[in-house]
Amino acid sequence: MALFGGAQQVLKARMQTDAELGLGPVDMAALCLCQKNPGGTQQDLVKAMGKDKGQIARLTGELEKQGLLLRTPDAQDGRVWRLSVTAEGAKKCTWFFAIEAELAHALFGEFNKTERAQLDNMLTALRGRMDEVITTLE
Repeated sequence: MALFGGAQQVLKARMQTDAELGLGPVDMAALCLCQKNPGGTQQDLVKAMGKDKGQIARLTGELEKQGLLLRTPDAQDGRVWRLSVTAEGAKKCTWFFAIEAELAHALFGEFNKTERAQLDNMLTALRGRMDEVITTLE
């Protein structure tokens, strides 16, 4: 897990270098998930990020205060919040995806096509195993 922590530290350092103080990798991951799934719910973020409801409520509330995310009550169930990214939030996502792409190139750019395919297969298998473990916890 040190590799993932290291990658997160690199992202965080780059974000600070680019003067995006106040937004960490977790904040940006949540915002970008909302961009990929417009109209999704806070519960969708809970499941996707493995955080509890309170953490996600605080995180989305902060993103909303910063003008990056809109939370609107669901038409059928007012207890459910529908999430959508603002124009400014979309700009931040584009910026963050560029940083992620730079990091991915730095980590994997030297791999040849066969090595990338092998890594992709292993990560896909690992994701499947992780999904199985998560299912047993629910």
